[in-house]
Amino acid sequence: MNGKPVLIALSSSGTPDEAISFAVERARKDNTGVVALYLLDTDLSKEASDAFTDSGFIGDKPSSELSESLMREYRQRGYEELGRVQVKAMEAGVAFEPLMEEGEFVANILDNIIKYNIQCAVIIGRRKNVILKYFSRSLADEVKSKAGCEVVVFEENA
Repeated sequence: MNGKPVLIALSSSGTPDEAISFAVERARKDNTGVVALYLLDTDLSKEASDAFTDSGFIGDKPSSELSESLMREYRQRGYEELGRVQVKAMEAGVAFEPLMEEGEFVANILDNIIKYNIQCAVIIGRRKNVILKYFSRSLADEVKSKAGCEVVVFEENA
């Protein structure tokens, strides 16, 4: 990749097409590449198991098979999201670097910004309740305040 690449942190709940198009077009315009990051939140399968247990859908001790199945599904979703970026990047003639990593959202994104010398990070902000917007800070806001590069935030798909 020539120059500093553009990082796009993909959302497990669906990355807006506009965010992918923005990242790829920015990389094309700046004659660089796209680093696409899909973060596997290992707590997600635990939260889902807890939700199933709390609702009485499954017993008190969910099997490891359920957790493994949820993580497999989560990884599959990640491959699909990475594939969407790859197709757009190929169509635009832009270099593409896929990453699927486990870890905490803010720390992982900040680490990759440094590791890949990112010029612009495209991240997906979670939709928030109107009242909560005024009382809490989002992970996207935290990345924006700590990143040493431009950060563009798109709202996740509904």
